[in-house]
Amino acid sequence: MTPNETPLWDRYPGYDALSQQDHWEPATRRVVLDRVYRVPPIRFFSPGEAETLQAVVDTVLPQDDRPSEQRVPIVAYIDEAQHKGEIPGYRYEDMPDERTAWHWGLEGIEQTSLALYRRRFTDLGTDERHAVMARIQKGDPPGQVWQRMPARRFFQSILMAAVARAYYAHPFAWNEIGFGGPAYPRGYYALNHGAREHWEVDEQR
Repeated sequence: MTPNETPLWDRYPGYDALSQQDHWEPATRRVVLDRVYRVPPIRFFSPGEAETLQAVVDTVLPQDDRPSEQRVPIVAYIDEAQHKGEIPGYRYEDMPDERTAWHWGLEGIEQTSLALYRRRFTDLGTDERHAVMARIQKGDPPGQVWQRMPARRFFQSILMAAVARAYYAHPFAWNEIGFGGPAYPRGYYALNHGAREHWEVDEQR
């Protein structure tokens, strides 16, 4: 982002997807509002794993460019999905089941961090964290875990897929991209490419 460029989270100033909640049917409204006002507790990850995952999320999808009250609690929603078993009904032949992959993957991140810098991932600086994640993304990180699970697959298909799902399921992310949220039962009207619904706003750069 250039110095004069509008932050991503503020390119639709004043826009709030929740302002459309009166147009949603009750079940949809409840689900969406719960994402904002009822953040689930951590029940799947251990405290140490949750701390590591938070540091990882802060590295791959930082939200320090926006007020704290506008940050999406990504870790909490990844944890909830694993706790409830809301995971894909398939797995890759070179991977363990998804829950095991999470435990191994977070352990592997710490092993890579210790091998490269002799410190826990949470104790690293920004550049060092990026270096650790870059090695994992490329598929050549040090660490015993990565001898039994492909690092690149974990990064792409488990970690980043879950981060994206959790982030873009949240109304704060909808505000960032100008998405109007669910359109049931009123439906969508602007069907042409690039067209916006009458309740959406134009991007400001």
